[in-house]
Amino acid sequence: MAVTKQEVLSRNRGSQPLWVWVMVLTAHGGRCVYCDERPSETLEHEVPMASEAGRDIWWNLVPACDRCNGWKQKKSSVEWVRDMKLHYAHPKAGFCRNPLPLSVVEGVKDRIAQVQREIQDAPRRTWFERHYGREGTPRLRREKHEVVTRCVEKLERYPYPPWESLESGHSETVCMRVLCCGYHQKDSTMEFVTLPKADREDLVRMAYAKGLWVGDLLGALVRSALEEWRQSQLADDGKAAGAPCRAPQSAAH
Repeated sequence: MAVTKQEVLSRNRGSQPLWVWVMVLTAHGGRCVYCDERPSETLEHEVPMASEAGRDIWWNLVPACDRCNGWKQKKSSVEWVRDMKLHYAHPKAGFCRNPLPLSVVEGVKDRIAQVQREIQDAPRRTWFERHYGREGTPRLRREKHEVVTRCVEKLERYPYPPWESLESGHSETVCMRVLCCGYHQKDSTMEFVTLPKADREDLVRMAYAKGLWVGDLLGALVRSALEEWRQSQLADDGKAAGAPCRAPQSAAH
């Protein structure tokens, strides 16, 4: 029995792991790469699966809103941009049913190139795989979006992207970036501190100014305080050891 082209292509199509969803949908500031306005909602195949070159793999995915994903249909981004430009040049010819504003169309090519560089950045990709690669992929898209939202909130707490910080060591399984996972350093332990929001924000700024992970900064401050305390203990012990012994006084008669 002959195998159709569509059946061959469908073999490459599957459910993307959670880390790919989070990695792609957080790219381009969480906005659709096509309209550059609406929030990203789906993984869009820049080269459609219906074409010979289309593949369901992370480097062929870009963040898109559902509207643009539907309007683009089975065209590549190059074909869609071409048809939208033809629509504005010849509006009665029917090249495109739902064109984006021409000023937006003009920037699609550059935005796609930029977002593909972002997604293909190896340290960034590794960070998402290390942080979300062990989590199972939710069945519902709404649940995937909830994870993306939590990731965005987490990333907003850092003064710069954590994958740009130094690594405290090498690992094939866990993140070792000092800005987010400095507790993986050798002989380290985790402790929790309670701070008002304003103090927490200043602590983050202070760590950023010193080029340290927040945990390392806290460790440095604590070690300084501990050393001061140890010195005071030694001084107190020395005073106690050098104090003269007093003979017991006899009771008065």
